[in-house]
Amino acid sequence: MKFPYKQFPDGKGGSRYHAVIPVYIALSAKNAPRSKRVEAYVDSGASRTLFHSGIGRAVGFEIEKGELEETIGITGVPVRIYVHDVALYAPGGVIQVRAGFCDALPVAGLLGMVGFFDHFKVTFDPTARQCDLERVYQT
Repeated sequence: MKFPYKQFPDGKGGSRYHAVIPVYIALSAKNAPRSKRVEAYVDSGASRTLFHSGIGRAVGFEIEKGELEETIGITGVPVRIYVHDVALYAPGGVIQVRAGFCDALPVAGLLGMVGFFDHFKVTFDPTARQCDLERVYQT
């Protein structure tokens, strides 16, 4: 599956391109209602898949009851995340993943190494400005 990069302003009068794909999340219970569509960044630099806590709360996650982890992001400031079992509706179908939720996340979602890259072969093509995803079916 091919996804064109999305163009975003860089704050300096120019723009940048990022790999962003549409996803939905839900509680991992059968027939749980899905979130609204979320544009999540495909981020090979993120160690874990993360979503903003507000999105999780909207579909019924009790965020602070998740497994607490502290991580240090690119800013160097420690951040608390709460990890839960999540149904991730990504291109190709639903995947059961462990994902973190964070109030301080500046975007709706980051698709990271754990929870996304372990389910997809990802190819970034900056010349074509697109991201190619191939589902990896694990046994």
